[in-house]
Amino acid sequence: MILKRTNRMKKYLISIISLVIISMTLNGQIVDTAYFQLNYVPYLQNFEKINSQVTIIDTVKEKVKFDYYITPQTRPIVFSPTPIAPQKLAAEPIQRLYRNFIKVGFGYPITPLAELAIHNGYNKSFSYGLNVHHFSSWTPPIGKTMKQYPYYPFSDTKTHLFLTKIFKKQTLYSSIDYNHFARRYYGFKLNETADPNYYGGKEYADSLKTHFHHLNATIGVRSNYTVEERALKQDVQLNYNGIFTKYKDMENHIGLKSFFAFDERWMKISGSQLYRLNLNFDYFNNQFGTKEDSIAPANTFLLNPEILARWTFNEYHILVGLGIGLGVQDETTQFLIYPLGEVKLGVIPHILSLYAGVDGTMELNSYQKLLYENPFIKLHLNDLQFTKNWIHFYGGVKGNLIKKLNYNIFAQYTYAENMLFFVRDTLSVIPNQFDVAYDKGGYLNVGLNVGWNVERNLNLDFYGNYWLYHLTKLKKPWYKPMLEFGFKGEYYFKELLIFNANFQLGFGYYEQVLDKTNPSIHTAKLMKPILDFGIGTEWLITKQFSAFVTINNIGCQYYAKYSDYKNMGINALIGITYSFGEQNLKRSKRR
Repeated sequence: MILKRTNRMKKYLISIISLVIISMTLNGQIVDTAYFQLNYVPYLQNFEKINSQVTIIDTVKEKVKFDYYITPQTRPIVFSPTPIAPQKLAAEPIQRLYRNFIKVGFGYPITPLAELAIHNGYNKSFSYGLNVHHFSSWTPPIGKTMKQYPYYPFSDTKTHLFLTKIFKKQTLYSSIDYNHFARRYYGFKLNETADPNYYGGKEYADSLKTHFHHLNATIGVRSNYTVEERALKQDVQLNYNGIFTKYKDMENHIGLKSFFAFDERWMKISGSQLYRLNLNFDYFNNQFGTKEDSIAPANTFLLNPEILARWTFNEYHILVGLGIGLGVQDETTQFLIYPLGEVKLGVIPHILSLYAGVDGTMELNSYQKLLYENPFIKLHLNDLQFTKNWIHFYGGVKGNLIKKLNYNIFAQYTYAENMLFFVRDTLSVIPNQFDVAYDKGGYLNVGLNVGWNVERNLNLDFYGNYWLYHLTKLKKPWYKPMLEFGFKGEYYFKELLIFNANFQLGFGYYEQVLDKTNPSIHTAKLMKPILDFGIGTEWLITKQFSAFVTINNIGCQYYAKYSDYKNMGINALIGITYSFGEQNLKRSKRR
């Protein structure tokens, strides 16, 4: 009992001593006060670090040898361009069409005018029509200048008949033309003849008359494929021309004009690639005077094939080819080979384009060509020769400066053999007829063409040309201009009136002046400039009736393109036009 109490006392004592020791230890620690610095600003410091990789040196190196190769493989690339859908055009506002018209007029001096045009209505399968035109003058010489010359009436009549049949892939076309031109050899002054009364009278007037008939017939077939379609494109045309004059001079001409083209595109470039063959053949049969007296070459042949290739992509255009001319006349053969080439570069699309090229030609100076160029050639002119243009260089700049203003500035040079010129016939009793002369040489032509549609109702056109010749035998390029300018314009006023004006100015024409004592001697004389200015107006009275007035040569200049064949002075024409054959273009609605 006493032992248990003693043990309890020891436990209590030990506990009390432990508490005392712990409390003394806690009371012995020093408590410090914490201070905080309020103006402290943290910042980053840059420490340089070593940025290098550990280099491990391997003392044992092993070389591995093996063979390797790469097998080339061709990956086929096939593409097809997306077809471009054609742009839809707005429907035409015209609901009625007058497909025929008749025009009649009369002028000063006595100048009747008549014209008739007939055309079938709107049809997708065929088209046919007829056009007849007549203009003549029967007035005696008027004015002091023209009274020096004999009576000089003229008459021009033209007839054109055509028929066209349109198939799905081909178009068959044909036409027949008949022209009749009547003139007089009035190019001499009466006071310079031996007997003015005789040469200016009715007895001699019949010998001054000249006229010719021209018949033309054409038939051909051409394809209707577009440029994008890969198909054989062709145009084959067969034509006939017959010339018959009052003095039994005659020419029959049969010609074949054709081309065959195909767009193959075997080169892997965008754009079109056209390969073309031009094949032209001409046959001429001439007779001058009666058949027994004709001394001209009876038959003349001309073959002219050309082969070329043309590549077009974006604004670039390249053409290369070769042409051949082979002519046979009176057992004489003429041969010509000439290059074909052209390059076009669109510097600024639709605004500025550069182009340059080279080509050549070979053609016969046919009797038809001579008559249309100079109707006052001498009777039975049988000197018909080939003109060979050995080389023809050309180039220029064209494009659009502003909207609806287009321009073309060009230069060209031609070197040719047998260039054609007209000279006075020194063997005739009166020097009122012209012969031909041929010469070898070249000429430079620099020109400018500008067209401007100022507004919807105002159109202006201007052109200018400069020529420089160098010849071998002839003194001057007889009756050829050196400088020429021209202008024409149209103005539409409220769909009621149409005003038009035209202007022509030419310098540098040289003529032959014959010696009165020796007609075989002649000198060069500069002719007066050609100056012609005219105006006109048309009044649209109704949809079917209109009236017109035209005044030509307002300056009253008696200019001449050929020696002493002066133009009449001021002249005017007034008339009316009636349109008929009304067709309603407005389709009826289907129910």
